[in-house]
Amino acid sequence: MTSRSLRHGAAGAPWKGRRVAVVGLGRSGQAAARLLCRAGCRVSVTDAGRHAALEEAGAALRAQGVETVELGGHTEALIERSDLVVVSPGLAELVAPIQWAARRGLPIISEIELAFRFCPASVVAVTGTNGKSSVVTMLAQVVRATGRPAIACGNLGLPFSAVIDQLTPQSLAVVEVSSFQLIRCDTFRPAIGVLLNLGTNHLDRHGQREAYIQAKARLFQQQTARDWAVFNGRDPLVAGLAKGVRAQVVWFGENRTNPPWARLSEHTQTALGDNAQAVLQTCRILGVPDPLTWQVIRTFRGLEHRREPVGRIHGVTYVNDSKSTTPDSLVFALQQARGPLVVILGGRDKGLDFEPLAMVLREERIRGIVLIGESRARLRLVLGPSEKLREASTLEAAIREAMALAHPGDTVLFSPACASFDMFRDFEERGRAFKAIVHRLNGTDPSPVGWRLARPGPSQGRAGEAGGSRQEDEPRAANHEPGALSYR
Repeated sequence: MTSRSLRHGAAGAPWKGRRVAVVGLGRSGQAAARLLCRAGCRVSVTDAGRHAALEEAGAALRAQGVETVELGGHTEALIERSDLVVVSPGLAELVAPIQWAARRGLPIISEIELAFRFCPASVVAVTGTNGKSSVVTMLAQVVRATGRPAIACGNLGLPFSAVIDQLTPQSLAVVEVSSFQLIRCDTFRPAIGVLLNLGTNHLDRHGQREAYIQAKARLFQQQTARDWAVFNGRDPLVAGLAKGVRAQVVWFGENRTNPPWARLSEHTQTALGDNAQAVLQTCRILGVPDPLTWQVIRTFRGLEHRREPVGRIHGVTYVNDSKSTTPDSLVFALQQARGPLVVILGGRDKGLDFEPLAMVLREERIRGIVLIGESRARLRLVLGPSEKLREASTLEAAIREAMALAHPGDTVLFSPACASFDMFRDFEERGRAFKAIVHRLNGTDPSPVGWRLARPGPSQGRAGEAGGSRQEDEPRAANHEPGALSYR
């Protein structure tokens, strides 16, 4: 791959003195503001919230060169005096700052798009409804095992903008990208794009399922025939999107049109689930030997808040799957679990279809169900009357209800299938609250639970928060086979 010039911001001139408004001061907004300050921009930030953490973040940004920090609401004047607007993925399209910027014809971009314009490294980008964070983390681990620097970043919690200064032309940025972040991307072009699966998510924001799918498809819109797209051959919606891409396609799940070097043996398809196969295929494109990729996959210990064993109380195992924010992700967690279960679920209703849960939660091994959060009433209607069903107004009350329903040898699975924002700041705070309560109810340090990564199963389908041209990022490939690509 030819060396990409440091994007306009890194060279300095097109960004220096430019007026940029950053809307939303979550992690990505703060990282974007800091990156823009380092590029010499005149930066203003605005957030509708006002609390101690935001006040502290605002003070830190002022110290780093941000000119204006606006909290507790937005003013049109701040947008009007800007040349560019960078928006948080948590903002709906109809919020006032986006509408003001659109009326004035100002370019509006996401933090992912902003970071890409500064990024000196090659990018592997991963999207999908479920499994993104695990795949991104595994990919970075495999690449680092070869001796090449790689950073996992993006929607999994570490903003892309926050790592730009750590990246070089020799390193690799492995970026998790959400549908919200892709909406405001117009030049983002990963050398390798990976689409894991397409379920149903965020209908409260996207409105229709088709809009959600088209947002995911934007990952591939800037790619050319010299780039790569890794697609799930067992997901018909993903396969449908593959027909419109210009990049070279490699499949996992099924071989479909895979060339000989990318074909998956029957043993591989049996031994590895879809997400692990996606890692394998991506690493083949990067020229990583299969044995090294397999070794990292086999030793991968999983992520916090994703089917994470917490402890045992009176012979009952407690598992934190707070990262489950969709019905599909709960179905996936149930498929990976063994033995009798008590399930705790519920939270902010994102307009998703809960009907798939009705059948799986009626299985005989489901010992009990405890509902929490804003979605309780709707979930109760979907699941129907049952002596197994309980409700709770707080997470601790839900855990106590689950304790009463569980028997020794059972598992209490906290897999909410909903967003966390009705009761918590994010799924991480929710998961840590679950763990803290379990530890406290245990009365001592939690007894160790041996972690065994279940074989990644079939994918069943999380969301966080322009101007100028750029030099294209072209891979150098003599024959389009693994190892022939010199990805930085």
